[in-house]
Amino acid sequence: MVDYKTKTHNAYFLVNVLPIEKLNLSLAASISKSTAAYDPVVMPDITDRLEGALGHQVFSFDQMHEYSDLDYKLVRLSLGVKYILSSSVTLTSDVDYADLEDGTGYVYGIESGSLFTVRSGVSIIF
Repeated sequence: MVDYKTKTHNAYFLVNVLPIEKLNLSLAASISKSTAAYDPVVMPDITDRLEGALGHQVFSFDQMHEYSDLDYKLVRLSLGVKYILSSSVTLTSDVDYADLEDGTGYVYGIESGSLFTVRSGVSIIF
């Protein structure tokens, strides 16, 4: 048995404002910070029991605790606008920003980066 220790902190903030009857504004922000780690894995040596097709395999997990740790922070911000033209037509626009800071590089290496997304559309109910 191996211990897996995790620590996670999340905060979320949302404001939704209706300045006029047909206009809806929303602002959201969130931050997530998480760490996780395995203790070293100790497996019994079974190389003397391997035969045939499995003889070339390595059944060792002695480095798993080094490449499977997590340490990241994710910040997300979003702004949305919805304008009601009529009971069946609505205009929408959203802007989202996400920033990921990867401190450890889970399995595949450092995965830090940012994403900025702009969406707009028309909703028609018929």
